[in-house]
Amino acid sequence: MKKQPGGVPIGTLLRLIVLSTTAAIGSLQLVPSNVNAAEGESRKGSGQFVLTYHFNTTDGFESSIGDLPIGSIDTHVLNFELEYALTDRLTVILGIPYVRKRYNNGPLPHDPLLLDPPRPYIENVDLGDWNSDFQDFNIGAKYRVREGAFSVEPFVYLGMPSNEYPFYGNAAIGQQLTRLQVGSTLMWYPGLSNAYYRADIGYVFVEKTLGVSINYWNLRAEAGYQFGPRITGRLFGLLKRGSGLSVPDDFPGFPGQLTDELWYQHDRLLKHNYMNIGIGLDWALNDHYSVSANYMEMVWADQVNILQYALTLSVARAF
Repeated sequence: MKKQPGGVPIGTLLRLIVLSTTAAIGSLQLVPSNVNAAEGESRKGSGQFVLTYHFNTTDGFESSIGDLPIGSIDTHVLNFELEYALTDRLTVILGIPYVRKRYNNGPLPHDPLLLDPPRPYIENVDLGDWNSDFQDFNIGAKYRVREGAFSVEPFVYLGMPSNEYPFYGNAAIGQQLTRLQVGSTLMWYPGLSNAYYRADIGYVFVEKTLGVSINYWNLRAEAGYQFGPRITGRLFGLLKRGSGLSVPDDFPGFPGQLTDELWYQHDRLLKHNYMNIGIGLDWALNDHYSVSANYMEMVWADQVNILQYALTLSVARAF
């Protein structure tokens, strides 16, 4: 029987990818991941723990009038994720990322003291130092309704801020918003080769800010090939597209009077749309441990920090 592609779970990767491209590191997005169980084996009581490191750098912001030279931002993420199969079909997932982010002394620091009214109780995270904290709890479940050469696995995920971290600033670690995603994973093994094709489709409901909806679609498409029992390669594309505000169209004070409540909340109001493409490789070291690496770049952006590149490395321990 064929095994599911190993290495970093797809959900972990996609959540970290969204981290890499939002203007103020958004809450981890919620798409499922895989337990590496062979088809036909009992999944009940099995699971995996995955430790994932992600690095990305952005430079500039893609607005409706083009690239704005706001400066560069570096981000490191260490994500902890646990999966456990309650039954052969139902799996639960728990996770949380630790985010470390720095705005590299660019021309548009976000100083809470310059807002109207000033907010001295909010930490200024844009002073050029590293801003670090745990971000959002991620709690989810997925249910495999169909197995075989073509499998279907609906999922639901909830993301909730783990603490009152600041959301105003280029180096803010998140948007401090609760979100719910529903969707499904589709996997197809056509046979006659070791190729496979996968799509993760989800719709995310995000807590509104100032009455503005930033709900969005997540789509990941992947084509992979198993070169042997232990090594799998893949090409993938990621699309995030949804509603929200635009710079400068929806900000009357831009660029000289960025002091009002609308600007204070702007990282929770913008669309943050993008498309990324990437390449990845998984290596199953043995029946319990696997490692994975992924590299990606941005090919389209709208109202989001411009990703230069992102690298993800992970170690998974199955049990």
